[in-house]
Amino acid sequence: MRRAPVRFLAFGTAAATLAVCLLVQPLLLGRAPAVLIPGLADFAPAWNRGVSFSLFTQDSETGRALLMVALAALSIGVAVFAWRATARLNAAAFGLVLGGALGNLVDRARFEGAVFDFLFLHLGRLPLFVCNLPDIAISAGVVLLFADAALEAKRPKADSV
Repeated sequence: MRRAPVRFLAFGTAAATLAVCLLVQPLLLGRAPAVLIPGLADFAPAWNRGVSFSLFTQDSETGRALLMVALAALSIGVAVFAWRATARLNAAAFGLVLGGALGNLVDRARFEGAVFDFLFLHLGRLPLFVCNLPDIAISAGVVLLFADAALEAKRPKADSV
């Protein structure tokens, strides 16, 4: 497949993911906590100053700046992989990861180093984690990357002559 359509898919997916994140978030800010699916999912707004699972929480200006620089560098790395993608599934996956990463980066720039998490997932009383739309996009992208790798492993290899 030619690279131009694949690149358009990758960066179009990233742009659409970022747009959805930015459009939905204002609708959720200020809402009261609520049960969405009893025993599984609640709307529970929280500010996360760390990364996944609130690891590496940063309260100082220097810490927040370093975290944002690291996340920006990771976003650039994902963008390079998106640019180099040759398959549609791979391109869409990198687009989701990039759009989600940029969504979280925009949050950190807007909200003094924090991201707005709101979806609290749990199994009954066993808490799992709190996430947001960018996190969901990143996770979906990673799942697609694993699926693409699994499909690639099952494809017959072309005979090298």
